[in-house]
Amino acid sequence: MAEEHPIIDLDDRDRARVTRDEGPRRRRLINRAASAYAIGAFVLGVAVGGIGVAEVQDSRDARTPAAAVAVVVIASSASGGGELSGSTARFDAQLTAVNAGPQPVTVRAIGVRLPGTVIDAAAQFRRLRPGEIGVMDVRVMMHCSVKPDPVPMRLSVETADHRTREVSYPMAYTGTAWQNRAVLLCGQGG
Repeated sequence: MAEEHPIIDLDDRDRARVTRDEGPRRRRLINRAASAYAIGAFVLGVAVGGIGVAEVQDSRDARTPAAAVAVVVIASSASGGGELSGSTARFDAQLTAVNAGPQPVTVRAIGVRLPGTVIDAAAQFRRLRPGEIGVMDVRVMMHCSVKPDPVPMRLSVETADHRTREVSYPMAYTGTAWQNRAVLLCGQGG
C-alpha cells in the first residue's frame, strides 16, 4: 500500500482559524519568567548573605575590644630606704600602670623573675577603667652588676570578657627612680 500523505484542506471553514505559531512567544515568556526568578533569587541571596556577614562582623567587633589588653607600666618611685645584701640591692618601690585599652581590665599579678632581677607585687591590683592610672607597691631585688633595660614586665590581666591573659611590657629602667635607688644602695657596698 502506498504511503498516504495528510492533506490539508485550506477551504475547510469548520476548522479553527490558523494563527501564527504560539511556540516561540511562549518560550520567550517562560525565559523571561525564569530570568526574573533567577535575578530575584540572586538579589535575595546577596541581601541575606550581606546581613549574615554584617552580623558576624558586628559580633567579632564586639568581642575584639572585650579581649583587648593595652596596659603600660612605668617605674614611678622608689622608697627612701632599702638594703644591700651581698651584691643585691633590695628596696620597696611603686609601679604605675595605665590602662590604654578600650575596656576595663584587672591586673591580677605583675612582676619579673630574671637572673639578677626580681620584681614582685606586694598585693593584688584593682580594676582599671579605660584611661585610668593605678599605682602598685612592689618589692625590687636587683643585683648591682645587672642593668636591665628595658625590664620585661609580665602581667596577668583579666579582660572584660572574663578571661585571663598573660602579657609582657618592656618597662624602661635607665634614668628611673628605681635605677637611682639601686645605684645609691650598690654604691654603699664599697
